[in-house]
Amino acid sequence: MKTLFRVIPILLLVTGVIIAGIGGVGAQDQLVFSMVSHGGVGNPFWIVVIKGMDDACALLEADCEWLADPVDSVDDMAGYWDDALARDNDGIGTTVPNPEVIRDAVNRAADAGIPVVVFNTADPNAGTPDALPTLFYVGANEFLGGRSNAQAVLDAAAEAGTEITRGVCPIQEVGHSGLEARCAGVRSVFEEAGIPLDGLTISNDVTESAGVLSDYFTANQDTNAAFMLGPNPASALNLYFQESGRMPGDVFATTHDTSAEIYEMIQEGYLVQAIDQQPYLQGFETIMWLYLNSQFALAPGGDILTGPGVIDQSNVDAIVELTAAGYR
Repeated sequence: MKTLFRVIPILLLVTGVIIAGIGGVGAQDQLVFSMVSHGGVGNPFWIVVIKGMDDACALLEADCEWLADPVDSVDDMAGYWDDALARDNDGIGTTVPNPEVIRDAVNRAADAGIPVVVFNTADPNAGTPDALPTLFYVGANEFLGGRSNAQAVLDAAAEAGTEITRGVCPIQEVGHSGLEARCAGVRSVFEEAGIPLDGLTISNDVTESAGVLSDYFTANQDTNAAFMLGPNPASALNLYFQESGRMPGDVFATTHDTSAEIYEMIQEGYLVQAIDQQPYLQGFETIMWLYLNSQFALAPGGDILTGPGVIDQSNVDAIVELTAAGYR
């Protein structure tokens, strides 16, 4: 229910502004917003972000477009940014997995007076002279999400009377600032506990990654903790579990983000928990704040954090129902 409590105040604020605008800016041309991302409809996570965008745009009767590779591509974001700038936007939302890929385009938006809000993946240079000229960030704190997963694994192992001897944090997009921050959060907890944590490069290809995981666990039989960083990596881990005959509790595992398979893995005990960054809010709030800023120069006092939230056996059934409705 935290999602509702976050959304309701914004809805009330926006509704009041819209009503006030009917007699003022309400007669203006249709508003235009773009969302530029490194992922799209081929990933179940992004479908929820897009729904948040669509719902906000329907409320505002705005012309909105999602611009991204259907599955995943950071490098292609520069071209999608060019498409966004050609749309004469009132505001643009963007992810920032690699600021250098989009720096020129974001600078052009700033020069044109177009407000830009970062969502989902924060600018790794935020707060420094190298930061992109954007307003603020709407999304999760990935480092804290990683710490939450690491601590949950240690707690679950202790409750089961098991000692965590080694962990692995596979990363499917090396250099992606958000994913690197997730592993950094895990590493900080493991270093405090004196437990080794391995890095491992996988991909978003489930079958290929399951093979890499199989080779890794064969070579590192003392590893009994795994920290996956998204839906496809979680699917790869599940495929490895099924093919290898590993049972719940053999490896204490976590992931980030959501999918039907992730919920099943939690229910069956293969995952201790998943970190939910409430993607619906990232799409919805980004559009709403672009509207409020572009029309009334309004902005929050800082970043808007939509996570980390935790999904485990205590709440997974309720989350499944919200997912069916398209909000989680």
